[in-house]
Amino acid sequence: MIDVHSDTVTQPTIQMRLAMLHAEVGDDVSCEDPTVIKLENRVANMFQKDAALFFPSGTMSNLAAVLTWCNSRGSEMIVGDKSHMFLFEQGGAAQFGGVSSRTVRNLADGTMDLSDVNAAIRDDDIHEPTTQLICVENTHNACGGQVLPLYFLEGLRDLAVKRNLPIHMDGARIWNALTASGKEAHEVAQYVDSLSVCLSKGLGCPIGSLLVGPREFIEKARRIRKALGGGMRQVGIVAAAGLIALDDFVNGILLHDHIHTSSIAKSVANMRSFRLMTSIVETNILFLEVADAAVVGNFLKARNIVVSVWSPTLIRIVLHRDIDEVLTNYIIEMLHECNAFLVD
Repeated sequence: MIDVHSDTVTQPTIQMRLAMLHAEVGDDVSCEDPTVIKLENRVANMFQKDAALFFPSGTMSNLAAVLTWCNSRGSEMIVGDKSHMFLFEQGGAAQFGGVSSRTVRNLADGTMDLSDVNAAIRDDDIHEPTTQLICVENTHNACGGQVLPLYFLEGLRDLAVKRNLPIHMDGARIWNALTASGKEAHEVAQYVDSLSVCLSKGLGCPIGSLLVGPREFIEKARRIRKALGGGMRQVGIVAAAGLIALDDFVNGILLHDHIHTSSIAKSVANMRSFRLMTSIVETNILFLEVADAAVVGNFLKARNIVVSVWSPTLIRIVLHRDIDEVLTNYIIEMLHECNAFLVD
């Protein structure tokens, strides 16, 4: 089965499995796991932040970030209306921290109008919650894997400084953003106060995300991680795979996914039954608008291809390191067959 419904289905490589087998480990709750420490230091240095903290998932990493920045009940964070943190993380900030979400419309490229963000920041009014955080997502999943432009991040940073607010970036696919833009990690991270980065999507780790930010912030987040049940013991076993994944990132592994996604996008551009949701396909995510997504999904599944039926008229295809050129060409061939079936 060719599974392209998400890049979370990747399999750890042989090199990762060997590194996990031979990993040096300790008790990470007591900050004694040398492999975790090595991974955290490496990621913190890449983004030129003080420290990093290893988490089992990006959702927990994002939640810990929100609960650390918004440290009083009745707080509010500003998020995009199509952001993963708002749509797909169970409203965890409200469930566990009494933190509400105020949405601002995401534009087609995943950005937000800065005037809308500014207007969403609460006044100091006894009737209202207090705005304590602004959140962005890079790349932006629901906007088709778009990379947030630096001019937007710079403008948002200027606004946040004026309004004395921190910015958190959900960087679940930040590695894709860096690959597509050609920017160094610190060039993007300089515009935000904290960010979460995921190792278990396109990079292929079995689990793992890291929260990166100022040292005092990370130490507070460490306590929250423990309360959320994210304190792990000999977790260097999986951190070892993360170190291999970072080597693969440096060696350009994600570029192949972007090239394969672009090939599919170019092939379907002239098919009558499919319409690209975005005019530009930058990374490894491709949304196709169709008349009936369930029909398309079933047609492809019968031919051993699993896509995500995102909505009644939208399918999502996400390329990853387990999909090579041969499999990409097969996907294109089956999309052609599907187009012919639907046209007839």
